[in-house]
Amino acid sequence: MPQGRPRLPGTEAQRAAARRQQIRENVRAFRRRRRERELSENQAENTDSVKEETSSGSSTDKSQSGSPTPQTISYERPGRQISITRERRDSDSRWALALPLRIDLGPAYTGAFIAAFHYRSSPSPPPGIASTSLCPSGNCSISSRAVSPFSGSITVSRDPSVPPGGDYMRVEICCCEWITAVSFQAMYPGAEMLKDALLASSLNLIGMERDDPRLSIAAMQTQNKALRQLREGFDDYVASRDVTQNALLSATALACSMSELLVNKSWAGYALHLKGVGALIEDAGPAALTSRDSRDNFFGYRTTQIPFNFLEHRGTFLSRPEWINFPWRASDPRFNRPRDTLLDIAVQIPVQLELYDKSPNKTPNWNRRQLRKLNRIVTQLNQWRTELFEKCSDSIYTTEAAAWEGLHSESIKFRDDNLAAAFTLYAGVRIELFVLVRRLAADLIPNDESASLILRGAIREGFKWSRIACQCLEYFFTRERRVMGKVACLFPFDCAWGTFVELQEERGANMSLELRWCQNTAERIEGSGLPVFRVRYRI
Repeated sequence: MPQGRPRLPGTEAQRAAARRQQIRENVRAFRRRRRERELSENQAENTDSVKEETSSGSSTDKSQSGSPTPQTISYERPGRQISITRERRDSDSRWALALPLRIDLGPAYTGAFIAAFHYRSSPSPPPGIASTSLCPSGNCSISSRAVSPFSGSITVSRDPSVPPGGDYMRVEICCCEWITAVSFQAMYPGAEMLKDALLASSLNLIGMERDDPRLSIAAMQTQNKALRQLREGFDDYVASRDVTQNALLSATALACSMSELLVNKSWAGYALHLKGVGALIEDAGPAALTSRDSRDNFFGYRTTQIPFNFLEHRGTFLSRPEWINFPWRASDPRFNRPRDTLLDIAVQIPVQLELYDKSPNKTPNWNRRQLRKLNRIVTQLNQWRTELFEKCSDSIYTTEAAAWEGLHSESIKFRDDNLAAAFTLYAGVRIELFVLVRRLAADLIPNDESASLILRGAIREGFKWSRIACQCLEYFFTRERRVMGKVACLFPFDCAWGTFVELQEERGANMSLELRWCQNTAERIEGSGLPVFRVRYRI
């Protein structure tokens, strides 16, 4: 009887491939343990240096207190400090954080996440290493998807406030304002449930990126803990009506909604979390939007909620004048961003969709009144598009060869992500508006033949903007991986797909080319880890 290790099943080539894979896994495990050990040693060393800095830095803080910088915010914790600087550029913000240069965004993501936010600075590396990336091991496979809590670019630069010979570096993170706000809000005392919600989202992303079930399990456990704390927080809020907890609860619910989408691939669960956020914001009222945190949550909620108001044909409190014409509106530059000025118009449409569905007796005069209302909204949308192109000195987009063949030969390449999100949302809003125009015109035709002209025009507009919405998709999916951008463009894609189905089934048009392309695109989107809103049609 032969002794020793039994032979693996399969051919010799398969056994060799299995051995190579095992060696690679062993090497990765060794590197991971080494990085974790180095990180723990660095944390122990930095703890001693931070204690010395805290004791010696009190006099320096006193001497500098006479000339404070209004755009610099310092968050202090016992034994640790982080310096955060925000620079306003047009309507966006650029945040600068004093972080350690050598941050390993590898498998030990939790430790790196904590270190990045809790440690103020670290000595600069020897000459020749300063230009290296944030992953010194050279084996860093982190992507923009893995750092999507910041959803932006990361750059390393010399801090101008430090002399050239200084030993400090600065890391700048250009990111989404709401994500930035909740990340900083999580550093406040008593924000443990928000920390857990953000950590669960981060672990979910890393688990998806690396296909690591251990991280997915850790994310699930952390998510359950955050949800339990969120339920307890809601109970306390209902009992005490403490408005100060409103921003924290709504930020946590928004963070949990992202994990719900990533883990369970459930738009229904995602929408339920958004309903909780909306209930909190509506309950507190417009007067509660006094702090930056509360306003960041409001802008984040308004952006993510509007697609579901369209899909469910349900009006929202956001369409009321008191939720649009704020006293502080003129002083907040975020209301001048293209997407937010578009949302001021778009929130009117779900109200009209709900009214159409719930009106039992649609007389010809009622249909005419509704068409006149929609015509005013169309005028506002046309004006928004004209102003958008006038504000931009250059064209907001160009075209390039389409990577997803089968429908169009060219796809749209936007100048930047903000314009991409705004224009793609505009396409979806316009598609849904003309869906309602077609229904009203079709109802009116038996009593007014002139409504057939309105119907034909609405069909042309719906088809035109559905094709444009499809051309916009490639920008989000065939370039860098942008999770937030992908979520934003799924609503216009669903609107376009629904319009193609309607034109084929109700209007007699041949949409086989468009429907086949939409089906293939839905499979591509689901292959990227995100579910589509619904599968409209299968060929």
